[in-house]
Amino acid sequence: MNDTRRRLAAGAVAGLVAFVLAYVFVYALTISTVQESLLTGLVEAFGDENAAWKVVGWIFFNAQFVTTTVTVDVPLLGGTEAVNFITESDSLSAVLYVIPPALLTAAGLAIARLSGVTDVGDALRAGPAVALGYLPATVIGALLFTVSVGQNSGGSPTLLTAVVLAGLVYPLVFGSLGAVVGAALVE
Repeated sequence: MNDTRRRLAAGAVAGLVAFVLAYVFVYALTISTVQESLLTGLVEAFGDENAAWKVVGWIFFNAQFVTTTVTVDVPLLGGTEAVNFITESDSLSAVLYVIPPALLTAAGLAIARLSGVTDVGDALRAGPAVALGYLPATVIGALLFTVSVGQNSGGSPTLLTAVVLAGLVYPLVFGSLGAVVGAALVE
């Protein structure tokens, strides 16, 4: 039982570290583009004064195929739209899609190595523990990356997709993949 607790705790820490590092890498690769964008200029002029880090958060979630729900409340021009800024921008690299899976795979590999996993069955039980840290960080991030502009306009990661896809599917799949790779490297 002690090994299980240690494995779960290691998974939670690894998942949290993977989330933070993924955001930091996306931030480093996109902040200059985000700061120069018209969208950020408008958001900062009419809403949050320091919104660039939140817009980077949108891109971080977009890198996990979570859309950003943008609502514009302007008569005749407004509406709500789900956007993936990576696919719709020429200035953002598709390399961003690799960052979260690579770090989650590394987290699963680390858990396998730290837990002494030697077979695929144990790896498939150890790897999903990454979600214990990644899921809560995803929920908090999705809420923190909300931007309000005026009364009824703004944007945020699409919450349900963020929780299910980024918070559960990504860490379960890539954490398990990393743990299986870790087990295979031992053999």
